[in-house]
Amino acid sequence: MNILLPGLWRKTICWARDLFGDGLFAVDQSTSEKSAKKEGLLYYGQPDPLGFKQLKEAWDSRELLLGFFQRDLLIRYRQVFIGVLWVLIQPLLGTMIFLLLFYFMGTRRVQDGGSASFWQDASVILLGMLLWQLVNNSLRDATGSLVNYRHVITKIYFPRMLLPASSLLCALFDLLVGGLLLIPLAAWFGQTFHWSTSWAALVAVMWLAVFCFGAILWLSSLNAQYRDVGYVLPFLLQIGMFLSPVVYGYDRIENSLSKFWQIVYCANPVASCIGLARWGILGAPLPPVMGMALAAILTAGLVLSSLVWFQRCNQWMADRI
Repeated sequence: MNILLPGLWRKTICWARDLFGDGLFAVDQSTSEKSAKKEGLLYYGQPDPLGFKQLKEAWDSRELLLGFFQRDLLIRYRQVFIGVLWVLIQPLLGTMIFLLLFYFMGTRRVQDGGSASFWQDASVILLGMLLWQLVNNSLRDATGSLVNYRHVITKIYFPRMLLPASSLLCALFDLLVGGLLLIPLAAWFGQTFHWSTSWAALVAVMWLAVFCFGAILWLSSLNAQYRDVGYVLPFLLQIGMFLSPVVYGYDRIENSLSKFWQIVYCANPVASCIGLARWGILGAPLPPVMGMALAAILTAGLVLSSLVWFQRCNQWMADRI
């Protein structure tokens, strides 16, 4: 008889809840939080409006982030004969291809300035290729990171933001290694460095990393629900490369567009970051300040909206991925 009483009591409660609703059996939230703390449980409650708490949660789990970062590096360069040198070979080959292409098309200044001017353009293209490699690699790898780890997401809880963030760290590592090539190669090309303004390149890299962080939060969470994002992204990256001054300098924009359209063009955060880095290191023309201000506002809006959206996606990600 004592064994049957708990079962009958549970059936009575379920029948009463169906009849009168959940309000009759509602428990005060503060009481449940206190009881959860006494039992050693963590009560998450409602998500914060701007999603800033997930940043703190990700920072507290930074050791796990480093683990994901090391794992991604090992997977990327495992059983590769050349190894990390691919980070140097890819932008260098891209630079040489575009140099030869522009030379045979007759759009470079080799006819006027001689071969020295031709080789100095290589440092301009190489810097643009390195920064674009950060955007391309981070967005490409991070977009499918949540889907690739869906067997882990559906079983245990951890800050899901760490997965796309680890892809961003790998892209920053590639940029660091590739940047080691820029200084000796540009010196061999005869390019002079502007060390007094080199701090602008660091600002540009940090700015571009923040932009990529907001973009990968949007893309990875959307790809977890709609796989179409993974198919559309390569096409968008191809378009974005030519809409940004990756293989050409900002001086060509000044000669082709009016002031208004120059500001609109530099509202693209990638274009502003590349132009700012070239100004700081190579002494190239500085993009319009108004355009860079608009790009900074767009970057801030992208990051804030991505934090809000990613926080909401955490509520259904494990069920729909």
